[in-house]
Amino acid sequence: PFCSGSNASRRAEDGSPRPQDIGSGFLIGSDGLIITNKHVVSNTQGKFQIITNKEKKYDVVKIYRDPLNDIALLQIDPKQNAGDTLSPLELGDSSALQAGQYVIAIGTSLGQFRNSVTTGIISGLGRGITAGSPYEGSVERLDNIIQTDAAINPGNSGGPLLNSSGQVIGINTAVSQRGQNIGFAIPINVIKDSLNSFNKT
Repeated sequence: PFCSGSNASRRAEDGSPRPQDIGSGFLIGSDGLIITNKHVVSNTQGKFQIITNKEKKYDVVKIYRDPLNDIALLQIDPKQNAGDTLSPLELGDSSALQAGQYVIAIGTSLGQFRNSVTTGIISGLGRGITAGSPYEGSVERLDNIIQTDAAINPGNSGGPLLNSSGQVIGINTAVSQRGQNIGFAIPINVIKDSLNSFNKT
């Protein structure tokens, strides 16, 4: 299922915590392991919750942040919702991608519209970008990134970029603030390398 992250760091008028959709992610294992962007879960004081496309809620019990890439692994307890079936997505291969190839981006657009689906093509490969904001204190250089014209908006971060076979070929990461229809995704093979390191250590 496709998921949106929620944390309680925002406050209502009475000062109580107010849940807020902040990003997206996708399940990669029936054991409850979810991929998202590190910047989606950068608040180390926040409490995060996953909401599936079936509106089932799961508490995040552990977060693993990749120190080198904008990738985070979230662990949920699949037994938290008895009878709910978690279906992981199939990971593809980003080594053979071509410009012009059809892609699908899924995420929580603008932090409001869960499971939004947009389509487009791969506009470029091997891009290098600087993501983040120096005003927010987080800037990261990302290399070998996929460029796409599929609409990626704030809230789509961490969601899957799929090929026409429904395989994940990237993770939606950033959008250009200076242009239109210029979005970026981390190739899935980078994520596979992170997963290999995670499984070994």
